[in-house]
Amino acid sequence: MRISCNGCRVLRKACGEDCVISPCLKWINTPASQSHATLFLAKFYGRAGLLNLLASGPVNQRPAIFRSLLYEACGRIVDPVYGSVGLLHAGYWQRCQSAVDAVLRGDPISPVASDAAENSRMLYDVRHVSKDETLVNARGPEKAKKGCSGTSEE
Repeated sequence: MRISCNGCRVLRKACGEDCVISPCLKWINTPASQSHATLFLAKFYGRAGLLNLLASGPVNQRPAIFRSLLYEACGRIVDPVYGSVGLLHAGYWQRCQSAVDAVLRGDPISPVASDAAENSRMLYDVRHVSKDETLVNARGPEKAKKGCSGTSEE
């Protein structure tokens, strides 16, 4: 009888020769970290969702898919709007890496503080665009004369 891998053990699922999770955990050093990462992803994506996402890729790319899902999930916890790509683009990749390290240790992840989140979102925020009349009234002067009902006010 084959012993279940740490991922299957934490998901309480049978582990066979064609296990989807087992090859994905080889890059993680300790059995406890493997369990923490699998449990975190199963909570984030759902058990069936995680297994379907891993099974949908080629066998040789499944470890990379697992790692990518882990970084994206941690990025979404830290910055729910922009995720790991937003953290990378804003120059805060270390926060995503710290969140992954926390998951592997079994520690909780905390979202970005509001001032840091605002600074990272300034790259994407359109509130700084001026409200120029030509931009607001993009339909043209003849449309601007009409009221809400669409009829002309003459």
